[in-house]
Amino acid sequence: MTYQITTIKLEGYGPWTLSLGSDREYQLQILQSNIYSDLQYLFSNKNGIVFSNRFDEFIAVTNKITFEEHKEISNEISRKYQKIQLSMSIGIDLTPLEANKKSHHIKNNSKYIRESNIYMENQSLMDSLDFESVDLKFQADDYVKILHIDINNSTAITKNLSPYEITNLIIKLHSHMSDMFLKEDGLTFYLGGDNFMIVAKKNMTVDYIKQLIVQLTQITHIHLNCGIGVGKTGRKSAEMATKSLDSIRDFRKKGIILNVYESS
Repeated sequence: MTYQITTIKLEGYGPWTLSLGSDREYQLQILQSNIYSDLQYLFSNKNGIVFSNRFDEFIAVTNKITFEEHKEISNEISRKYQKIQLSMSIGIDLTPLEANKKSHHIKNNSKYIRESNIYMENQSLMDSLDFESVDLKFQADDYVKILHIDINNSTAITKNLSPYEITNLIIKLHSHMSDMFLKEDGLTFYLGGDNFMIVAKKNMTVDYIKQLIVQLTQITHIHLNCGIGVGKTGRKSAEMATKSLDSIRDFRKKGIILNVYESS
């Protein structure tokens, strides 16, 4: 059972941005937002999901997406943004963090360079000279686990705070959450509002996730809801995680109080 994580990077970005002059920041914000939007659209069409890591770097869950499909996406972005160079490095391992580390390692190892500035970790595929037939194979029981977390009754918590103070609260929560799940080889991403998604390792049980959520509440004094999703692809598991979060709200309307729930 493996995770496939693709790190997507805007290359040569720093020197290019300087060529725009000092009145460039608004241009860069527009460009970065547009590229993220396009990457999310293209990868989600292939049942992946993309998260913004830094504004010039993105991390995608790409289980079931082939090398050839990565190349199609890269070429599409290159055609639309001709002055921007994009690299993709594909890491495969048993946990999200280890797959992310692999993707970083292979990009910094010249023997792994591939066509269209795409790098791949799988050595057996690296040795193939037939780019058109390259595919990424998965075991039949392979799946992805994603958690969707939001703040329970966030309106009541933030009603006396200014918008900026709310952001400050969210940043602190994100930091604690990221630290906690990083120790569990998970990758935590802020989605906006009071929503977070965590690409989690597969052997985390519902009971153990409940313990972590309780610990987060004890540290931050913020009560959280956590929907757990399991699926064959990043997009499907994210869908199931959100469905689980919706189920928590539905249960609450019926008088059943749950903070963690799993759909698959």
